[in-house]
Amino acid sequence: ADVPRGEPDLPALIAAARRLSDTLQPDAVEAWAAVARAAEGVELEPRDLAEIADHRAMDLGPAGVALFEEAAALYARAGDPGEALAARARGAYVRALAGEVPQALAAVGGLYDDVLALYAEDGTGLRQTAAVLMSRARILMRRVHETEDAAQDTVPAAAGAAAREVLALVDGQTGDDVRLVARVAEAQAMLAELAALDGAAQEASALFARAAAAFVGAGLPWFAVEYEARLAGLAHQLGDGAEAERALRAALEHGGPHLQAVGRAQLHLQLAEVLDGRECPEEAAEHALEAAHWADEAGQGRTLGAWARQQLGGFLLRQQRFAEAAEVLESALPDLSAETHGDGAVVQTLWWLGDCLGELGEHREAAERRLGAADLARHWPDQHDHATLAHLAAESLGNAGLPAEADRAYTRAGELWRSLGHVHGLVRALRARAWLALRAEGAEDAAGTAGGLMAEAVAECEAALDGLVDEEARDRLTAELGHTYRQFGDLLARSAAEDAEDEAISVALEAALDRVTRAVAVFASLGDAAVHSRTGAELAAGWLEADLGRPASAASHARAVLAAYDGAGGGDRTTRERRAEAGQMLQVVEEQESA
Repeated sequence: ADVPRGEPDLPALIAAARRLSDTLQPDAVEAWAAVARAAEGVELEPRDLAEIADHRAMDLGPAGVALFEEAAALYARAGDPGEALAARARGAYVRALAGEVPQALAAVGGLYDDVLALYAEDGTGLRQTAAVLMSRARILMRRVHETEDAAQDTVPAAAGAAAREVLALVDGQTGDDVRLVARVAEAQAMLAELAALDGAAQEASALFARAAAAFVGAGLPWFAVEYEARLAGLAHQLGDGAEAERALRAALEHGGPHLQAVGRAQLHLQLAEVLDGRECPEEAAEHALEAAHWADEAGQGRTLGAWARQQLGGFLLRQQRFAEAAEVLESALPDLSAETHGDGAVVQTLWWLGDCLGELGEHREAAERRLGAADLARHWPDQHDHATLAHLAAESLGNAGLPAEADRAYTRAGELWRSLGHVHGLVRALRARAWLALRAEGAEDAAGTAGGLMAEAVAECEAALDGLVDEEARDRLTAELGHTYRQFGDLLARSAAEDAEDEAISVALEAALDRVTRAVAVFASLGDAAVHSRTGAELAAGWLEADLGRPASAASHARAVLAAYDGAGGGDRTTRERRAEAGQMLQVVEEQESA
């Protein structure tokens, strides 16, 4: 008779498949599928047939329930009643995965009683008993995740008791059996999951770490990946960036070639976010790029891949690689949607893109992006981002040479800042409008309009300071008032330079000096914290005094600047620049007096 095709290799294939499944290798299911193909037309032992059916059922997932029953019957025929119960328990767990948790619990309850009775009579081994107990624990964990407000009832307690029962049965008896080591590790991970759900992040972290270490120690590092990823999330929650980074790097290493593309993409993206938080933007960008690549490989370029590219753009922006960041963000934008990624991601992308384009001098395009982001943010309950984006858009419009559009945007931003009670934003919007008004071509009384807006900014500051108790907030607002007076003075001086009549120029310069002198007094009230702002205003006042023909007063301001930096040593760059300008002023006024 002819020897059936493939039969000479069959014993070797079966031995190899059994070795892989006994040691929980990732290729075990495929190895048993190869046995099934090679065994076509060959009569196999019931045990071999049972393992073929069992692994085929594992591969099918919820569609494999009937095959688990077939495997159980074959194990029973082979004289292994414990493995028959374990196969049925696996079938029950698959039913739970399909959403049939109550039916799965009912089925596994009887199997649990049967296997414990069989084990007590030495009718089955530790491995088979542990398999049934683990399936029961898995089903109870499914119930935890599918039950609303699980922490308020007995559901988590039952799952925890089931996991501890696995540990009580197996712990200390694993020997070299990696299946039993895996049972211990998985039970610890279940307890970690329950601790995390209960808010005990430290306890959960320790248990996930033990579970991952057990899998790695057993030579099963790919099983550690899920738990290392969870550990990273908890470490991030606890503010431990170093541990989050370590866990994610370990997950990528331990997953190796067994990681699916989508899992690899997710891990790279998580690591990128952690590295960015640890001030490592260059490496963060590298991992975000890897995440985008693996998301594309997984066929998720428009979902996970778009998110990765969006993050990559942000990392490049933080490195001031504006052109690269803009290109990446532009590529991500068409695939980002409020429905899939959330409108926050779309707004952030437009915001970052506006920042990049502004840095590249493409102000009109920057304004378009910022206005687009502001339009999306206008529907949010918190209007702070809406106001900020409207303000940024106004800056871009001004830089693009579109003063009328810029004024409208600043007006919009100012109204939003006012509604939020954000005085700093309102005052800055008014100051910006004042400068736009001064530069407006063909406007009647441009200086008057500009001065009115600057006066309004001063009034807003003073009104907000009235009755403000918080010392830190008061100091910040006082500094804002000082800057407003200083800009008011600069604006009046600029308007004087554009006036043709000597008398009008003199009046404008006197008004400018008045505002700058007030700025000096305001900054002086803040002490050393505002010394640079104060000396800047002193110098501005000195030059105005010089322009008005009062050299002695100008010299007094210059000497005040030098006195402010007494004892400052070499000082910083601003200190050196202020001293140099004060010296220059003294030289100029000395020449004025001697002329």
